[in-house]
Amino acid sequence: MNLSRYIAICSIACALSACTGVNTLSSKYPFPTTLPSEKVLDTQYQRLHHDLSPIPAYRFRMMVPVEWKTLATKIEKDPAADGTPSDIAVFREPGDWMTDPQTPIKGEISVSVVNVTGNKQSPAEWLSTTLQKNAKGFTELNRHSSPSAAGEVSDVLIEYKTGSDTLITRMMAFRSGDKMFVITGSDTASEYESNAQAFNVAIATFRLDSAGKNVPTK
Repeated sequence: MNLSRYIAICSIACALSACTGVNTLSSKYPFPTTLPSEKVLDTQYQRLHHDLSPIPAYRFRMMVPVEWKTLATKIEKDPAADGTPSDIAVFREPGDWMTDPQTPIKGEISVSVVNVTGNKQSPAEWLSTTLQKNAKGFTELNRHSSPSAAGEVSDVLIEYKTGSDTLITRMMAFRSGDKMFVITGSDTASEYESNAQAFNVAIATFRLDSAGKNVPTK
């Protein structure tokens, strides 16, 4: 994700807490947690192998909508251990931003990495702590939690305002060694429903090459 969006997200005052199993809240916004059919995946999504980074640890595979654009983003060195995120990849829904950089960005999926050397928190604990650093009146709408080798992982849906827009953001963090990877999908409240499944697919299919369990490419 871009740094300004990450900083905004880090200001969210969500009442998040680590939990076990599945813990979902009531929400008027869809929060799919299962993948669509193989037919839908094969016809509406592209199976990307993002290998632009010269660092093998940051190469990954993910499925995003066929028509979405991949920005020329790559990470060339490990991020500093100061909590600052570094973009690995950004994917955007086609729109006016392609010809007018001043146009607000709507649908976006991003992958970023944070150096968490010395931090022993599980992904769920780290995400909870990060989101609670600054109280800015943001709202948690939904959450899905599951176990992992590095501890509990939480996939959360949040709502917040930026200017005149209300944004709905879905984000998940998972840990690999001393790095925390954050997958984020964000859109305006009025357009979120049309991209809710795309955000779910991106989160569910994300695999680091180094994990050895990759989404097969066509």
